Amino acid sequence: MTTETTPQLVDTLAGIVGAEHVITDQEEREYFSRDLSFERAEIAEIVVQPGSTEELAAVVRVAHEAGSPVVARGGGMSYTRGFTPQGPSTVLIDMRRMDRIVEVDTESLYAVVECGCTWKQLYEELGEQGVRTPYFGPLSGKYATVGGALSQNSLFYGSGVHGTVADSVLGLEVVLAGGEVLRTGSWARKGSTPFFRYNGPDLTGPFLGDTGALGIKARAALRLVPRPAVTVGACFAVDSLADSVRAMQEMANHGLAAEIYGLDPFYHDVLSRIGLDYLAEHDWSVHIVVDGPDEPTARASLDFLKGIAARHGREIDPTAATAFRADPFGAVQSVLLGPEGELWLPIHAFLPYSTSQKAVEAVQAFMEENRETLEKHGIKVSYLTAASGNDFVFEPSFYWFDQLGRFRLERIASEAAAEWEKTPTDLEARAAVLDLRRRLAATFDALGGVHIQVGKYYDYADRLEPKTWEVLRGFKSIVDPGGFVNPGSLGLG
Repeated sequence: MTTETTPQLVDTLAGIVGAEHVITDQEEREYFSRDLSFERAEIAEIVVQPGSTEELAAVVRVAHEAGSPVVARGGGMSYTRGFTPQGPSTVLIDMRRMDRIVEVDTESLYAVVECGCTWKQLYEELGEQGVRTPYFGPLSGKYATVGGALSQNSLFYGSGVHGTVADSVLGLEVVLAGGEVLRTGSWARKGSTPFFRYNGPDLTGPFLGDTGALGIKARAALRLVPRPAVTVGACFAVDSLADSVRAMQEMANHGLAAEIYGLDPFYHDVLSRIGLDYLAEHDWSVHIVVDGPDEPTARASLDFLKGIAARHGREIDPTAATAFRADPFGAVQSVLLGPEGELWLPIHAFLPYSTSQKAVEAVQAFMEENRETLEKHGIKVSYLTAASGNDFVFEPSFYWFDQLGRFRLERIASEAAAEWEKTPTDLEARAAVLDLRRRLAATFDALGGVHIQVGKYYDYADRLEPKTWEVLRGFKSIVDPGGFVNPGSLGLG
């Protein structure tokens, strides 16, 4: 696409989705083109907002015919350049108008949902029918969309038992580069329904965790489970991060807790300022949430896990664990901002528990080695740990003051905008954070860690076995022969 062809493409797209859903304003395009990574990105030429699979397919087809790359954006929660354009002629597709829950089958236990639906909307609407998805959203689920989570392969609520979001998917409806629509799982079988994932070879898997590199997810079929009748929780104070991880490992092995996660002094400070002040009395904590069909069953499982946790720490007030579950998507600002409005930038790895203690030692040693840099620029560090099935998830985060945060987050946390106006742009601090984050990612890679939310950030291609990379590139060439869909994601053209 050239500047001469842009007006013609705008008119064509307006004919598909309506002129009010085609955005060409410079400031709006800048907003939609930036994620939470602080990494440089091109600005999309056009932002378009389809309202159905048919409109989405038509948008992709005409963009392809015009030679324009396409990138899908959900709630904008990526911090690995998952949806940021790589070239200036990009058509960025804002998926949030596609937010309908199309079908809920409470007998066969599946739901079909458009991928622009948020996890909060899905959780609340399914709850009215007494069901939910096994994994039911990230902490940012007030904004994060189903399609974004499927592309990133996220975790948190329900992950202690049910793993990442990929483990809750039965099938997909994907728009490919030329506008063709592909279905996977039993959904792809003529006359069948999306009740089962494995209709021969699993074609659903390649489109999960692809950060949008292989196609644009239009609709998803998700497994359902009965909404638990009872949810109970417990919290334990422990003396160190290492003790926290040991407790998490021993509990995760039994597969009883919907969530197991650990918080550090930084998070305790943040949460103490929103009413959970008792946490400020402790440095490290482990939080356990158990779902059950009735009170005795839930309590029995929780009591068993509390017996394990007591070997590693001291039981404290359980309010934090129960409060997060009572309002699962209400703490977005507490996650995205520090206690005084600092900006947040995380890095993470999935690791086997056999190397979890090595990871704790390596990360804490890394921070100590870089203490002078951290103190010089006023950079703070937090540690969030969590269980995803039998896997250990480690997410250190960096916090610092930076005015760019106003641009990034004012639509999420508008009450903080006035304070951001006063915050200077510290380019040296920002550069230091980006350097620390990159080097910490390399530390995780050296430990054998793997990453979700790969996007255009993590070192992916060079870490794969050559034949694996060859097969992935071959698959990309089939579903997107010209490399038009989210170029650069996963390191693919």
